[in-house]
Amino acid sequence: MPKAITDSQLNKMAKMIRDWPQEEAFNWDNICTASKSILGYAPTRQALSGKLILKNAYLAKKKQRKDAIAKAEGAPRPQSMPDAMKKIARLQQENDALRSELEKMAEVAQRFIYHASIAGLSQQKLMAPLPKVRRD
Repeated sequence: MPKAITDSQLNKMAKMIRDWPQEEAFNWDNICTASKSILGYAPTRQALSGKLILKNAYLAKKKQRKDAIAKAEGAPRPQSMPDAMKKIARLQQENDALRSELEKMAEVAQRFIYHASIAGLSQQKLMAPLPKVRRD
């Protein structure tokens, strides 16, 4: 006859349930199998689902996975593989263009900082807020 499940074992199993990998099937049978590493034996579904901490962790994880699926289903999907490939290529080009622009802006900022330091401007003076526009 298996030993009683201790609180520390319950906490470890609850953490295991909360950290369950997205790509693995999530059901009581798999949880029972995975619990073998913690308990030393594979418990039954009834034994685990009767524990409130495990049941709550299971229900919370199940809801989290369902919400993630619903969120993914709401996202627009390309009609075909070529459409998806075109979109990926377009986004990569856009990403490359933005990176290039960011590098140029960083270079300009470095020049400003260098020339400001030569002119004797402090960092506080450089970071001072812009004056408010007065429209009288």
